[in-house]
Amino acid sequence: MTPGFALPADLQARRLERWQQTPTTRIPDADAAALLIKRLGLVTLYAVSPEIPNLFHAYVGDPQAKPAAEWESPSGEVYGWRWALGRQEAAFYTAIVRSRPTWVSWTLLPALLRLRGPLQTPEELYRAGELSDNAQRVAQALAASGGVLSTGELRQQAGFPTGKSQRAAYLKAVEELDTRLMLAKVFAQDDTDMRHALVATRYPDAVAAAEALTMDAALDQLLQVYLPAAVYAAPVVLAKHVKLPERLLQARLERLVETGTVTAMPLPGYKGTCYVWQG
Repeated sequence: MTPGFALPADLQARRLERWQQTPTTRIPDADAAALLIKRLGLVTLYAVSPEIPNLFHAYVGDPQAKPAAEWESPSGEVYGWRWALGRQEAAFYTAIVRSRPTWVSWTLLPALLRLRGPLQTPEELYRAGELSDNAQRVAQALAASGGVLSTGELRQQAGFPTGKSQRAAYLKAVEELDTRLMLAKVFAQDDTDMRHALVATRYPDAVAAAEALTMDAALDQLLQVYLPAAVYAAPVVLAKHVKLPERLLQARLERLVETGTVTAMPLPGYKGTCYVWQG
C-alpha cells in the first residue's frame, strides 16, 4: 500500500479485527498464536507485508507497533514463540513471505507447495540447470542424512567450511531452496538450535497432496482461507510478496466476482483492481 493514502475505515477496521491486531482482539500467548495460524493459514512472525497478518502485531494489538531488538520486550516474546510453536509442530515454518519467517497451517500447506514449489526433486532441477551446484550440495547432504540437520552439521556435511565467504555461499544456497519451498525449519525438544529438513522427506503426504492439485485449485484453496479474514485482496502486492502467479491470481479473483463472492473496485494507494470480500 502506498504511504499517504487512507483505506476506507470500515475495510481497515474489519481487517485488523479479523487479524486480531486490535486491543480487544489481541492474542495473549503462543497457544493463541497456534490457533490464529490455523485460522488465517499464512502468518509471518513480524510485519513484512501489509497484505499478510503477523504474530507480533496480533500480540501487541497494535498494527503500528515497532519491534525492539531486546529479549525483554514484546518482540522478544514473539521471537521465542518459534520454539514453542515449532516443537509442537503447530504449523509449517520456513521463509516464504518476502523470504522472511512465515508459518503455514497444515491444511493450506499443499496449496502453497503447489503454488510456490516446483514439485520436482533437487536432482531433477539441478539436471535442468535450475539449481546451482551449492544448492544441490545442501539438498544432497540433507537427503543423505535421512532426516534433519542443524546449521553447523549441514554446513559441514555440504562442504561449506567456516569463513565469511563460505557462510555467504551457504546462505545463498539455502535461500535457493527456501524460495522453492523445498526446505523446512524444524525445532528439537532439547535445544534451541533450529534445524533444516527437506520438505519432500519430512512431509511426503503434503507433497503428494500438492501434486494432486491444479494451479487453479490451489489458488482457490488459498483465497478461501485468505479472503474472509483479509477482507480485501490487492493481487499486485499479494502476488509479489508471496511469489504467486499474478495473472492466474487475478483470473481466479475475477471468477469470484462472477459468483458474487467478491466485488472488484479500486482502493486508495493500490495499483490495479482490488477485490473486496462480500461475506
